[in-house]
Amino acid sequence: MIVKIIKSISNFFDNWLATILFIIGIALIDIGAFYFNVIIGFIVSGLLFIAMAIILNMERRE
Repeated sequence: MIVKIIKSISNFFDNWLATILFIIGIALIDIGAFYFNVIIGFIVSGLLFIAMAIILNMERRE
């Protein structure tokens, strides 16, 4: 049973680790942009959300 749980956790990280790290990276860049300037923060977050949507869409097609 424990081996099955470990395999499922490993499978989850194999499939979703890149996406999780990408979203965390986007969030950190967004926080940094908002600390710099609010308008730049909105511009950066809009561009990063567009990039994230494109990359996630390309990932799902594979």
